[in-house]
Amino acid sequence: MKNALIVQSGGMTPVINASLIGIVNAGEKAFDQIYGAKYSIHGLFLFDFVELSSFSKEYRERIARTPSGFLGSSRIKLSEDKSKEVVELLRQENIGCLFLIGGNDTAYNAKVLSEASREMRYDLQVIGIPKTIDNDLPHMYFCPGYPSVARYVAICVQEAGLDTRAMRHSDPVKIIEVMGRNAGWIVAASGGLKEKASQPPHLLCPPERLIDYDWFIERVRRIYEEFGFVVVVVSETVKDTTGRRVAEKQKGIVADQFGHGYVESASQVLANMVEERLNIRARWERPGSFQRMSVCHRSELDFDVAYDAGMYAVDLAKRGLSGVEVQIKKDGFSYIELDEIALNERHLPKDFISEDGSGITQKCRDYIVGLIGDDLPDYSWLY
Repeated sequence: MKNALIVQSGGMTPVINASLIGIVNAGEKAFDQIYGAKYSIHGLFLFDFVELSSFSKEYRERIARTPSGFLGSSRIKLSEDKSKEVVELLRQENIGCLFLIGGNDTAYNAKVLSEASREMRYDLQVIGIPKTIDNDLPHMYFCPGYPSVARYVAICVQEAGLDTRAMRHSDPVKIIEVMGRNAGWIVAASGGLKEKASQPPHLLCPPERLIDYDWFIERVRRIYEEFGFVVVVVSETVKDTTGRRVAEKQKGIVADQFGHGYVESASQVLANMVEERLNIRARWERPGSFQRMSVCHRSELDFDVAYDAGMYAVDLAKRGLSGVEVQIKKDGFSYIELDEIALNERHLPKDFISEDGSGITQKCRDYIVGLIGDDLPDYSWLY
């Protein structure tokens, strides 16, 4: 039988290890040995592998429930030459099946490795398993990692709203900055539990909509006058009407290996603007990497689908498929060519954003609530 190798790449999620263990558990009888590459592509070049199939059932269960990436990650974009080096290394280790768990950048690496193996006439199956908190992979109903982050953000924004309402006489404005790269799925998730106009978030700024600063300040002013406090949720990569990022990074390391720009704090820029132009106190908050690593609000649907996606990837391998990615549909699993995923992004649909661009529609809210699960907190508000 072939040996299999698993790689975790890109940003982490609360459920990426569930996919890892799904592959291991389903692949025990399909492969001779199942290895994991430590720190993704770095581990491939260093032959730094761990034998996952030797782990006990109990230890695997602990790994599956552990947040972030058990194997470690990296952000390395493979060139054609480097991809051939990797394939040659895999040949030396008798790796016949390569599973890559990641987002659109990882799908790109999977694609070039699949192409390199065909060109080198090495029988290597390459299969991608989706994960990203950004929820931006095309042709997916949702991406593993997103429901948990959506639940985390939806609950935390309600709690931040309770804090801001209580402290309205000293800190009446709170601007919360969330991740999501170029797509507004996490921003949208912050409104998933909003039931009344007075509840937060009062204003959403996803990257799909450009910020007009005058419009933004006027909206904050009107909300403050109506409710006495304001909670805004903004994307870390939101742009102004000139097309420039609100918090574009100017110094130091300004982009990752895939060319994605790093940014400073958009929430800080906007909070400073509120204070200067409205003369009211504005705080800015960044949950940062906590939103992608925390399991305190993990969605069980998210965990189950991530695990099953790993198992389904092994099924694809048994069927002899290669150069494909597991596709998550509303009613189950399928597969799609890596070309359809690699370096492509799915943005927040227009019918998920309210007509005035400041919130989400009921259609979007129904989508989010369907993913984040039950057993949600029921907080009391003094109106």
